[in-house]
Formats: sequence, structure tokens, C-alpha cells
Amino acid sequence: MPLPRFATLAPDRRAAILTAAAEEFARAGLAGASYNQIIARAGASKGAMYYYFDNKEDLFLTVVDDLAARAVTAIGGLAPFTDAAGFWREMHGLCARTTAFVMSDPHVAGLAKHLVSAGQDSPVGRLVADHTQRLEAFTAALLLRGQAVGAVRTDLPVALLAHLLMGLGEALDRWMLSRVDQLDPADLAAVPDQYVDLFARLVAPGPPTGQVPKTRKKKP
Repeated sequence: MPLPRFATLAPDRRAAILTAAAEEFARAGLAGASYNQIIARAGASKGAMYYYFDNKEDLFLTVVDDLAARAVTAIGGLAPFTDAAGFWREMHGLCARTTAFVMSDPHVAGLAKHLVSAGQDSPVGRLVADHTQRLEAFTAALLLRGQAVGAVRTDLPVALLAHLLMGLGEALDRWMLSRVDQLDPADLAAVPDQYVDLFARLVAPGPPTGQVPKTRKKKP
């Protein structure tokens, strides 16, 4: 992680370094990225970079942490709801904001591809595991709120449902990120509906009926 003095940099200089690093890491991954390319794109000196980071891996970890923090801010949580329809409406909004964030950052797809391949025992792998645990805890809390209004099944442990939902979400994200350059606006607009459709079939109470909880009003 960055040395404490990195935080003393002006916000625009921090952003320039992190953007240059994200671009290079998304292109080549941690192992293949050129530190010199990052330095040149950031308009910094090699001495300055080593003043703020111990090594290239520290910079990569900082980029991932910054991406996660921006994602949390952009995606946010769920507004209060009092019934199952409200729960699924908020879930749809959450999926829509997630899709919008992914599509708004040109480096997400490349970084995600390299994060998935990180070894579990590496610092990068441990950071990914930490963020995954936090997301799974958030998902479990969300499902508990859904159970309270009858939107989520209660015949299976919440921890299991959260784990299943995380796995499905990861598979859907990989699918979307692998086709990010091929999806047109109509495809992207349909993604939240598709996500919620599959999520509902997995965690909504009762046997499958072929009908998915409505998530938004149809246009007249």
C-alpha cells in the first residue's frame, strides 16, 4: 500500500498517478506492466514514485483499493423499503448503478481480468479476498432485509444464499466484462433486468413459477 506521504499529494496529482497506473495495469497486469510507462504517463519522476510507493505491487494494490472505494461511492446502498416489491425495485437500482459504474470506467474490465488470476496467497489475492468478504457480508445483510419483507426465501441459511448470489453475480460480471466492447446501448439497458431476473429465481420464496417480481413500471 502507498506510503503515508502519498496522501499529502494534491488530489489532481494523486488522480494522475492512479489513472496512469490503472491504464497500464489494465493493459498488461501487474507482472507485465511497465513502471517507466506509468511514470511517463503520470508526468512524475522515478524518484518521486519510489518516494510514494515501495514498489510496483504497492502501486497496484493502491489502484485496486481506489477502484473499490469509487465503486462503493458510485453504487451506494439501498433506500428503505417496506415490502417485497420495494426490495426488488431497490435491487434493480443497485444493479443499474453497478452496470453504469463498470461502463463508465475504461479500466475496470482489464483490471478485473488480472485480479481474477491473482494467486490466493499473494498480496493482491489477499486484498481481493478481503474485498470479497466485505461484499459477501453486505449481500447477507441485504438478504436479511429482504427476508423481513417476504422477498427472500427463508428455507436456506442466509450465508449460503449470499454465497450463491455472489457466485452468480461474479459469473454475470465476467460475462458482461468479456463482451464490454460488443454490447450496444440496448444490451446494456437490459442488463439490470437480466440480473434481477436471475437473482429472483435463485432467492425469491416459493417454487419457480416463470414469473419474475416486477422491478420497474412499464412505460405507457
